[in-house]
Amino acid sequence: MNPREGKIIVYYGKGEGKTTASIGHAIRTLGHKKRVVILQFMKGRPTTGEYQFLKNLDNLQIHLCGAPGFLKDEESREIHLKKAKEGLELAHRVLAEKQADLLILDEILYAVKFELLTEDDVLELLEKRGHTDIILSGREPGARIIEMADIATHMEKVKHYWNETSRTTSGIEY
Repeated sequence: MNPREGKIIVYYGKGEGKTTASIGHAIRTLGHKKRVVILQFMKGRPTTGEYQFLKNLDNLQIHLCGAPGFLKDEESREIHLKKAKEGLELAHRVLAEKQADLLILDEILYAVKFELLTEDDVLELLEKRGHTDIILSGREPGARIIEMADIATHMEKVKHYWNETSRTTSGIEY
């Protein structure tokens, strides 16, 4: 690995905290007066706590790269597909124009899992990182992404109240 290349960090698994860990890195990067861009794949609701807070920070851009609702049928799939492709194009622009010191691709691994993007799309993007650090999150990265990563953390769910209640809590999950 070239020591001058940006680092690749992957947070994955069924456990809670992948987005939260990624945002922790964003805060750390901002504390060093560096620039952060966050692309939230498969997320399209501007009402989440993280979006509401982060959209107003200096040196940080956050973009929703998903439909407002869940991927549940062919109609929503088409919207998610379009938004994922737009998000990938934006990520390429961010890297080409050196807009960020840290690029967070939140839930991009879900976009690959649901075949909105391919693993090759992601690997091609990672190859273009230059000095930009990149964080990817989601459930199931391919072996090639893990191999390319400098840091990979598997987050395993041990217990979650959602399994009993089927409810989410503002400030915890969104």
